[in-house]
Amino acid sequence: MRRARGFTLLELLIAIALFVLLGLASYRMFDSVLQTDNRTRDHEHQLRELVRAIAAFERDLLQVSGRPVRDPFGEPRPALLGEEGDDAGVELSRAGWRNPLGLARAEVQRVRWQLSGEQWQRRYWKVLDQAQDSQPLVQQALDGVTAIGLRYLDGDGNWHSSWPPPAASGEERLSILPQALELLLEHRRYGELRRLLRLTDALPEGAAPAAVADQSDEPQQPLEVREP
Repeated sequence: MRRARGFTLLELLIAIALFVLLGLASYRMFDSVLQTDNRTRDHEHQLRELVRAIAAFERDLLQVSGRPVRDPFGEPRPALLGEEGDDAGVELSRAGWRNPLGLARAEVQRVRWQLSGEQWQRRYWKVLDQAQDSQPLVQQALDGVTAIGLRYLDGDGNWHSSWPPPAASGEERLSILPQALELLLEHRRYGELRRLLRLTDALPEGAAPAAVADQSDEPQQPLEVREP
């Protein structure tokens, strides 16, 4: 009767070493796939935030209304106010603020887009003519923004870094709107982004163009809202 031959110690060590090498190679491959998937998901999330923020900005601009407001001290503010310097941003009245619950408020909304740190924020008020206790709600639109630049095109084809233009005065200064707005946004990940938006004609208070009317009180995917 022939005796069965087993594995020698050397053969067992070689087999174990091969299994270890195969296991390490499989782990590195699996870990690489997971890291690539995480980076892809993170990139997709940031890109979605960027698209959503710019879409919300464009939606406000496309529904701009020529309705001036009053600040907490009773002073008039233009329908569209573009500021430069440390407080660079754009503040405007926009139509199309739907009111499905029938609340006692206007359908024109006062909003302001500005940069706070590296956060591009959308602020809005629940009233148009503000009292001294009127505080805006703040929506965090986009993180990682290092700089914002805005330019405004008047009816004569001239660009201005602020709005209303210096030549406007009186009632015209309060209701005049630019023909177009250029947004220059610098993002840590995506670099320099430029958008040129043609504004519609001034809308009467309470009116909203059907093509861009909101389907809810806020953007389709609500931005994070906090009290100041």
